Amino acid sequence: MSKPIGLMQRLSVSYKNMKLPWKKNVLVGTDLDGNEYWEMPSPLGGRYKRWVQMKEHDDYAVFNQNQLPVQWQAWLRHTRFEAPSIPELVQEQRRRMIIQERAKKLDQEWEQRKLQKRKEQDEAAQLEEATNQTEQKTSEPTGQGDTFVPGEWTPTNARR
Repeated sequence: MSKPIGLMQRLSVSYKNMKLPWKKNVLVGTDLDGNEYWEMPSPLGGRYKRWVQMKEHDDYAVFNQNQLPVQWQAWLRHTRFEAPSIPELVQEQRRRMIIQERAKKLDQEWEQRKLQKRKEQDEAAQLEEATNQTEQKTSEPTGQGDTFVPGEWTPTNARR
């Protein structure tokens, strides 16, 4: 279990979250991985500038948007007005885990079905081979279309 947050850390976080006239940047929130999401007004007016400060990497060249939750991606792109809350992110994470478990279960069931079908086909093939061996082989052609098997024949010497 993590240790409790100290007084100085709480003051630091609350100061980062405050919108004060002399501050340019405002910390809007964090995700479950510890990434920080910031916002500042555009100097030319218009909509606010939004960005993420990754926990592990400061370099923008290392940035990978697939590491960010979908809710925060929508907020960064201004398609979502309100920043997502921690309970919402936790609920989404639980939903993903349930979906992954169900997908694994379906994959296992599908593999079992494939094995069962293969087993049935092998048994049918063995049964067919057994019945074919009991039948006498004839020299007559059998089947039609794709299943046609030509009969055996021996050429005779031509008369001269």
